[in-house]
Amino acid sequence: MDYGALLNELYALERFGIKLGLDVIRDLLGRMGSPQRAFPSIHVTGTNGKGSVCAFLASIFRSAGYRVGLYTSPHLVKFNERIRVDGRLIRDEEVASLYEDIRVHAAAMAKESDTNRPTFFEVTTAMAFRHFADTRVDLAVVEVGMGGSLDATNVLTPAACVITRIGLEHTEHLGRTVERIAKEKAGILKPSVPAVTVEQPALGVLQARADELRCPLTVVGRDVRYARGGFGLDGQEVRIEDGRAVTAHLAMIGSFQPENAATAYAAAVAVGDRWTLADGAIEEGLSAARWPGRLQVARRDPLVLVDAAHNAPAARALAESLRELFPGKKLTFVVGILNDKDVAGMAAALGPLAANIVATRAKTPRAFDPEELRRAFEAYAPVTIVPDVRQAVTGAIDSAATGDVLVVAGSVYTVGETLDMLGGWE
Repeated sequence: MDYGALLNELYALERFGIKLGLDVIRDLLGRMGSPQRAFPSIHVTGTNGKGSVCAFLASIFRSAGYRVGLYTSPHLVKFNERIRVDGRLIRDEEVASLYEDIRVHAAAMAKESDTNRPTFFEVTTAMAFRHFADTRVDLAVVEVGMGGSLDATNVLTPAACVITRIGLEHTEHLGRTVERIAKEKAGILKPSVPAVTVEQPALGVLQARADELRCPLTVVGRDVRYARGGFGLDGQEVRIEDGRAVTAHLAMIGSFQPENAATAYAAAVAVGDRWTLADGAIEEGLSAARWPGRLQVARRDPLVLVDAAHNAPAARALAESLRELFPGKKLTFVVGILNDKDVAGMAAALGPLAANIVATRAKTPRAFDPEELRRAFEAYAPVTIVPDVRQAVTGAIDSAATGDVLVVAGSVYTVGETLDMLGGWE
């Protein structure tokens, strides 16, 4: 099968929607020989910061000389970004080979029962686990797709579990309060398996579940502390302490990244009895980590920043970073937001920083119509509608004066289309 046709067939599985539960993925993996049992893992959930924490963790273990698998979602530009080994994207021919094998099992399952038909994410998760088993990784860092207890990745028995900062998202699936969402995300915790989280309003829920399962819980901000040093467009300094201390120069510039780095550090330390990690490897790994699309400098002249802030908490974190980097300055925003997000909350976070706003729409049926974005943002700054992302970004660049700053934000899809045009997504 032609690779493009293969991807189209794979993406077509998205029409079956989101199906939370473990019966289907367990059946699929069982038919494949249970590859998820062939490698140890660190399992990461949360609302914001999951991808960055995964990138930091993978980089730490690679710096220590280990062979590391990394599974994340969604991708920015190319499907292959979701599955990596030692920083290398899975090759097209590897994707094709894996899918050709898995589709036979998936077809048999669907024939037996339509409710047993694997979804896009279940098939992709099975592909990742098979690839990690085949390439004999020393460790896989695995990001949850959605939630926790019923996510397809929750068939793992990890060496450590990580729960990043939690906010309101996917409320139709996970619950309508932070506490309910926290309970769902705490579903990745396993008996006696070390866990890491951060100080946050939902900590009581997470601590209670950890106590119930006898999981030693490390809390960043309480047990592991961090302090920022100098920061700018070329990175920032961070010092992390928990009785010992490491320092690193983070290439990732967001004000939220030191917490993510400290969270990755805490998770790495929590499994120190299984993998040898010298302080130097941790510092090198934190410094070497890259995660495209997260407050990334995509162009210098004019200055273009991209950030996949896709919900209100992420938009507030982005706004905090922008105020630090450009105090008192008004910025140009290109925004494209998915239609299940709190657009009013995102507008309230980013709007006060805007000199002008370009409302656009990424190539996904899940995106807000730009006219709806205009209504949400027009109270803060003048809004222009340019429906195509590439045209919106190109027009904003062409209109920029010396010293202007352009920020593209609102969804992974919007940022992905921008980076596909400007580069810097791998």
